[in-house]
Amino acid sequence: MIFTKNSIMKDNQIVMHDWEDLMMKKHAEVVCQNGGDILEIGFGMGISADYIQSQDISSHTIIENDEQIYEKLLEWAEDKPNVKTIFGDWITNLPEQKFDGVFRDTWGESLGKGVFPLKILNVCKEGTIVTFFNNTNDKETMYGTDMWGVPFFKDKKLKFYKIDIKIPDYVDYLPNYNRDKYYVPEWVVDKTDTKEKFESILSQRINK
Repeated sequence: MIFTKNSIMKDNQIVMHDWEDLMMKKHAEVVCQNGGDILEIGFGMGISADYIQSQDISSHTIIENDEQIYEKLLEWAEDKPNVKTIFGDWITNLPEQKFDGVFRDTWGESLGKGVFPLKILNVCKEGTIVTFFNNTNDKETMYGTDMWGVPFFKDKKLKFYKIDIKIPDYVDYLPNYNRDKYYVPEWVVDKTDTKEKFESILSQRINK
């Protein structure tokens, strides 16, 4: 990882950049609507973490799997008694706790993206608010479109918050359309969201 004042780079690719500030602020506002205990997956530059800390919450658990970024996370968390840090990939290191809000923004993973709705149920309860980086940048996500197989949310409409934002030309991890806006997704977990249901959908996605 290469760290600059306003970005993180790896292998000549942008991992995170401070132009995402408005996006991260809105994600933080969405995930903290219930207050209580918040789980953040991926620390990055700590932009969203700072905004989450500014909300009225009880605890803030952060999982980070990059060693260099995790070192920066530990430094950042030194004066924050309500922060718990976990090193490792989120799939195998989810804590045995139910959270009121979950935010996921990771980089460079493939498996985790596909199984996120299923695996994250382990730390959710009815009413948990889940939000995640929306790499389709539209009013649908990779979990709600058949582009990646059978949609997880084919019978559930996610709520989206539109942000007016200018996406820089050099950003290649978002589509070439809607470059003047970004849609923050909100999934409120309810009793219809079950492991059995999502396991069935995941099987269909894999076999499609």
